[in-house]
Amino acid sequence: MKKTLRLLFFFPLFAMTAGAQNNNQTYAEKAAEIQKEVWGTTVPEFATTKVPVNLSNESAVVFAKSYSMQRSLTNKFKFMIITASSTTRALKLTTFHERVKINDKSALEDFSTISYQKRLDESVHILSAKFSMTHDTYIGAKIIKPSGKEVVVNTSEEVLIKNEKKDQVSKLAISDLQVGDILDYYVSTVDVNENASTDNFVDNDMVFVLAGEYPVLYSSYDFQYSKKDNVKHICANGAPQFNISTNAAGDQIYSLKVRDQAKYSSEFWTSKFRQFPYIEISSSHTMGFVKFVSGGKAGESAADRLQANKAIFEGTFTERNIPYFSDVVDRLKKYFDGKKNIKAVPLDSAMKVLYNIRKGMVFGSYSKDDVGKVDEINYRRMSSKFNTVVMSMALNDLKIDHDVLLVCSRNANTLDNIFNYSDFDACIRINDTKPLYMFFDDAATHFNEIPQRFQGEKVIVLTPKRESSTKYSFTEGTAVLPVMQAAVNNINEDIKVSLLPANMQKIKIQRLVKQTGLMRHDDQLRLLPVVDIDNILMELSKSEKLEKRLAENPETKKLRDDFSYAFSDDESKSVKKFTSEIKTQYEQEPTQVTDCKIINAALDNSSPVFQYSESFVLDNLVKKAGNNYIIDAGKLAGSFYKLEEKERKRTYDVYMPCSRSFKYTINIAVPQGYTAKGLEEIAAKKTNKTGSFSSEATLNGNVVTIVITRVYNNNFEKAENWPLLSEVIDASAGFNAQKILFEKKS
Repeated sequence: MKKTLRLLFFFPLFAMTAGAQNNNQTYAEKAAEIQKEVWGTTVPEFATTKVPVNLSNESAVVFAKSYSMQRSLTNKFKFMIITASSTTRALKLTTFHERVKINDKSALEDFSTISYQKRLDESVHILSAKFSMTHDTYIGAKIIKPSGKEVVVNTSEEVLIKNEKKDQVSKLAISDLQVGDILDYYVSTVDVNENASTDNFVDNDMVFVLAGEYPVLYSSYDFQYSKKDNVKHICANGAPQFNISTNAAGDQIYSLKVRDQAKYSSEFWTSKFRQFPYIEISSSHTMGFVKFVSGGKAGESAADRLQANKAIFEGTFTERNIPYFSDVVDRLKKYFDGKKNIKAVPLDSAMKVLYNIRKGMVFGSYSKDDVGKVDEINYRRMSSKFNTVVMSMALNDLKIDHDVLLVCSRNANTLDNIFNYSDFDACIRINDTKPLYMFFDDAATHFNEIPQRFQGEKVIVLTPKRESSTKYSFTEGTAVLPVMQAAVNNINEDIKVSLLPANMQKIKIQRLVKQTGLMRHDDQLRLLPVVDIDNILMELSKSEKLEKRLAENPETKKLRDDFSYAFSDDESKSVKKFTSEIKTQYEQEPTQVTDCKIINAALDNSSPVFQYSESFVLDNLVKKAGNNYIIDAGKLAGSFYKLEEKERKRTYDVYMPCSRSFKYTINIAVPQGYTAKGLEEIAAKKTNKTGSFSSEATLNGNVVTIVITRVYNNNFEKAENWPLLSEVIDASAGFNAQKILFEKKS
């Protein structure tokens, strides 16, 4: 399957009980031992070969799958005992095992390759001591033909797509797999962490959604923890509960078996952790960390867990953050030349400056590691909880009425299903005539802009009151965040098209793009040079130049020339970035990319429209038919999503990215000596309560003008409105097939 399997993202796995081994075993010997154990264990569900009649039309049917994990905190392990050491080791063996019947070409493609992290060595040396942190993966696959013949895949034929001494990533092709076959494969991992003091709930967190693209007849989830481990778990959205027991050695056993696991027809516009049952389980052997992260005990209720995590957040309002909030306030006073001048300006203006100051402090700060990964800098995010605390303390000092809001992403768990401290975010609501919001997100986020993943979400409202320099009290309430209107989240494109005289099967496009609201973020972060964002944020907050900031930081003061070169190199890649954006939009590689220009960076809401322009040439959109030319006019605005047949019936609600609107104005120059035909076919209109689509074409002299609009009114629709929403999607997709004929004049 075309998914990379690595560490805990995918693995909780099958408990091994093989005899003791040691580090002298070769990789091949260990792999053979694991294969014998996995395929030698008799589990009836993993011997199934017959698909139930009611599932005969499914693309694939998973007969059985198991996830199991065995964890030990000693220096001995039931499988592959590691050489004894005086250091406490956290050892973990995990196995994923699946048996699936392939019924069509789509499933065949899905299961044709398996990618995985084969080897990762993150061991550290401290003076003369070495602390092992290693990850090894062992894989096996066999094909069961309709005749019953078993063909074991030669795993030595894997391809190392990354082959460094301490970091190997592999891909295994299941070359003989065909429609009608059964694939039985497993992936086992062995993790050794000798620096066990770093082991915590976050590192060991595992999440499993009990639904998938294919029906599953039987699945099992088994976890074995040391008696010294502190384990916590949640079974959410109707997921069955674990069976909890202990073995003779006192190890904690968590087991769950599910039959006839639910199937969803598509992941399109879903929110898995809102709509499907899931389980989450994690552990730590450090009791202090347990108390810090959850504030509670194993087996605590959802309400207890929410209260515990909220209490942790409230506890961060202490004097240790005073230098941070004092710096923000001091910079605000400096910006306005004194506290009196702050009060003289409108509240929203002062608060926008305060927000930009904090944003500049965060995104204008660099570490020594940033110089080697400049292409990642634009994608940094602020710590929402920490910056909320800093800003709340600053607002308290300024005596500004405000609330702190706790919120979960609509793409993740609900407030009621908070599991870890990282499961929720925080923000500020300033109480003015109209509420003003401060969200601490990416570098492009504006003051008073709510990121799309939080719009419409229920929030916990905490109103802080400073009792002393080290103590805050809070009153609590609830609220719901507003949803921005579709007109606010807009893309407006002006596209000029002409056929190249030297080769009329190539077209030149001059494109002007204007984006507002939540629709601008992706292109801003992709296209804006790092140095431009840095300069603009510093201008907005009246902060120091880059060179001075680098010089004042002990980590970067000797790297000023390196940063200057790295930022200049990033800026020189402008055409490459625009080329990537064009390729994404039109699903083909452009040529002759020129005139790439950022017209307005839009990093502040005083000038909120992100604008850029570009010129390029595309192939494959014009076909010659005798003396005539047929242009794929419907693809000049890019490709619109087309529903698959399996997506037409839907029983679960629709989580869209955001409410949004689009307008494309396409002007196509008619070549001299030709006439345009087929314009009337382009006219289309569909409007209902979920949204709308319209397209029309007119001829003005020698220019064909096509105007297309698309609107999705809401960021969420109930399942009962899916047929209406499908009409809008279908109308948009239907436009992609529209063509215009340029007919040679006789």
